Amino acid sequence: MAARRLLLGTMKQICLCAAASFASQDWTKNDEKLLQAVDYNDAGRVTSLLVRKGLVPTKLDSEGKSAFHLAAMRGNVDCLEAMLAHGVDAMTKDSSGYTALHLASKHGHPQCVSKLLQASCPVDVADSSGRTALHHAAVSGCISCSEILCDFKAPLNVKDKEGSTPLLLAAKMSHSELCRYLLHRGAAANSRDLQGKTALMLACENGSVETVEVLVNAGARVAAVDSMGHDAAHYGLATGNALIQHFLQEAAQRRSWASEETTEQTSRTSSPSQSAGREKSSTPRKRKAPLPPLGTPSPEDRDAYEEIVRLRQERAQFLQKIRGLEQQEKQRQEQAELDKGSLRSMEKQIQELEERLAARDNEKERLGKEVEALQSRLSSLENEKENTSYDIETLQDEEGELLEFPGAELLLSKKTLSPSAEELLATLQGQVQSLTVQNKELREKIQVLENFERDESEPSTPGDLVPASLYYSLKRELERLRAQGTAAPQGLAGTEEAEHERPAPASEPGSKGSTVQGLNEELPQPQCKCKAALVPHQQPPSAAAQQDGAELVEARAALQQAQAALEEREQRLRELQAHLEADAKAEEATASLGASLEEASQEKAALLERCSRAEAAAEALRRELEAKTRDWRAAGGPEPEPGVLEQRVAELVRQHGEVTAQLGQLREALGRREAELTALREQLAARPVGRREHEEVLARLRRAQAEAEGRVPPEEHARATAALEEQARALRERAARLEAAAEAKGREAARLEAALAAAVPRGEHEAARAELQAEAAALAQRLAELTRRHEKTCEEVFRVQRQALFMKSERQAAEERLAAAQQQLAEAREEARRLQDLHSHAEDSARLVRDRDRKITELSKEVFRLKEALNALPKPRGAPQPPPDAAAMQSRIRALEEKLAEAEKRHSKVVALYRSHLLYAVQGHMDEDVQRLLCQILKMQRLQEQGR
Repeated sequence: MAARRLLLGTMKQICLCAAASFASQDWTKNDEKLLQAVDYNDAGRVTSLLVRKGLVPTKLDSEGKSAFHLAAMRGNVDCLEAMLAHGVDAMTKDSSGYTALHLASKHGHPQCVSKLLQASCPVDVADSSGRTALHHAAVSGCISCSEILCDFKAPLNVKDKEGSTPLLLAAKMSHSELCRYLLHRGAAANSRDLQGKTALMLACENGSVETVEVLVNAGARVAAVDSMGHDAAHYGLATGNALIQHFLQEAAQRRSWASEETTEQTSRTSSPSQSAGREKSSTPRKRKAPLPPLGTPSPEDRDAYEEIVRLRQERAQFLQKIRGLEQQEKQRQEQAELDKGSLRSMEKQIQELEERLAARDNEKERLGKEVEALQSRLSSLENEKENTSYDIETLQDEEGELLEFPGAELLLSKKTLSPSAEELLATLQGQVQSLTVQNKELREKIQVLENFERDESEPSTPGDLVPASLYYSLKRELERLRAQGTAAPQGLAGTEEAEHERPAPASEPGSKGSTVQGLNEELPQPQCKCKAALVPHQQPPSAAAQQDGAELVEARAALQQAQAALEEREQRLRELQAHLEADAKAEEATASLGASLEEASQEKAALLERCSRAEAAAEALRRELEAKTRDWRAAGGPEPEPGVLEQRVAELVRQHGEVTAQLGQLREALGRREAELTALREQLAARPVGRREHEEVLARLRRAQAEAEGRVPPEEHARATAALEEQARALRERAARLEAAAEAKGREAARLEAALAAAVPRGEHEAARAELQAEAAALAQRLAELTRRHEKTCEEVFRVQRQALFMKSERQAAEERLAAAQQQLAEAREEARRLQDLHSHAEDSARLVRDRDRKITELSKEVFRLKEALNALPKPRGAPQPPPDAAAMQSRIRALEEKLAEAEKRHSKVVALYRSHLLYAVQGHMDEDVQRLLCQILKMQRLQEQGR
């Protein structure tokens, strides 16, 4: 078996070396893809990359890690199995000197450890620090990895460069269960590191009670000292843990007792002649009990210690689970960090694309702004051109009109034209030409920009804006504005020459309607004046020529004045409309004030009525109280109880308070209404209204006041107020009398209670009081007991619930493990059945091969025998005739030789075929079953050759 593994390992290394020699050692994108596939645990992608691209999984990147080592470190069993099937070298180390087995053991992945060991990975290989896989498993505290390594004969007492064994590292990391397992497998309990420290010293130094107990029970030496002369008791005393000191003292006593018993047995068997004397001398030693240690625990302490040990064991189990969860969390965090890294790279790419898109949008926006600026400049230039052409046409029209008059030729000839007019005409013609040239240049630029925008807008969506369409729409808008600008001067032509006189402002009318009518009548006046201003143009040519320059200026000034006067009149019209709206609001406020006055009058009457009803109710209550008092006194009945009197007094006081509160509320409401009336009157008096409206409001207020005075005269109101005050004063006096009576009744009730208390015997009262106090104390004690029981029951229920949850989680985990084990068992059975079938086929093939070899051997022996017989025949003298038997024998010999050659040829072909299949299987191009079958066939062939 070992030879087979060695052969397969050698062939794999040869194949890998050959592949590595041909493969490029530069880190490529495919290698990065393989690393990402391992990171995401995508076994299918890993297999695809290995088969199609021919990658080397052990190639190291710039950080010194490879895909194979990453799979072992992350615990990706599927990826690791795919790489091992592809023929990867499991002995390859990373930049830190770790192999895949070291990384799997260090991070606690037992399945990866098992796969690597099954792939013939040496279990005792050491890293750069001299540590084996068992050292790393001891540091991580993974018992499963340690069990697998020990099953594969991992050395237990091998030391690293610091002299530490796996047991020393486990004791240093306080892994008590792992220490127990290593000691059970045969690890040396008293091994030392380079500093002379034992595992017991390290456990005492870290304060791990469970580890100390395990090592002491395994026979660790307590009295051993390190290079500094310190023993385990020194380190235990430094931690200050009493349990550790107790364990060390107990172990020392056991060791001393064992040494004394060994000495006694040796002395007894040394000399029979001195046995009696030694028995006498040893008898007192047997009877003398050993001195108890200073810290001998009592039974309660032992129970407490056992409970503490149990809790510590549970704590160790929980810590083991917590470490496993922390490792899983660490793996998830590493995965999350990798995801974050990829996400950051994607975000950077997206940000770069967004920046490029923003730059493109900015460029497009800048070009659009340039196009808009050029278009606005073009439109402004066209407007200037139109204005200039309009001025030229106006001057030409005026010139034509002047030429119609007799004698106009003399006025408008070159000789009669002023130099300023000639200069103006020349300047306007030059501006027209320059504007024409600029318009042509701008059109060319716009055409270029349109072509550029059309080229850029071809890949965009159909909904994008086309500059050409924008240009044509702007052009149509410009033509429309041009038409409006042409129509506007025609409408103002009559008013430009006649607005030299400012119309006088109209006098302010007495009312708003007359003012508006006056404004409407004054509006046509500027139009008439403008029409009248056209008359001078029909004068003789001489007068028109004289007034040409001045009338234009006067007409423009008059137009501005007319516009200002029109704006002033519109402002006055708006102010008058605002006054009309204010008058309407004032009328509405006056109507609302009148309604408020009426409501206040009604509420005042209602308040007076409610006051009278309250007084009548108070008087009725007073009469009823007096009548009941007289009846009670006339009847001569017994004194009422103080409680009844107090209730009656309280009821009367309450009724009095209600009546007083109602009266106060009525007075407050009346005061509020009067304040509202005053405020309304002040507001009405302060409101600026017209004279007529003011008079109407005053008349309405006077009528409302007269009606109010008619409804409630002042004398009656004063009398009602005085009556209400008198009634309120009477009610207050009555309430005071009732309160005095209530106080008297209270004193009488107190006197009656004192008499009643004095009538009860004091002894009985004290006895009853003591009995009640005892009963109260018993009830309090019982309540405390019930409370304590309730708390204990709650704690027990909580503990049971926690234990049930823990058991539930354990059961679920056990069920999951059972399901996994059943699945593995089913897979193993299927694999065993398949292997049995393959074994049967291999046995059949081997049997056929053996039969063929036997036949070949027999034929070879027969040929050899025939050759010997042929050689033994005597040579004939002369020319003897060959006998017929010799000829037949020679023909048979030739036939046998041909058969032998053919069989050897077939045999060589089969062997070559098997070897090629084996080579393909080693290189990863064949299934494991075929590889195993071919190995069995080769093994049988070697056995047959050895048997020969």
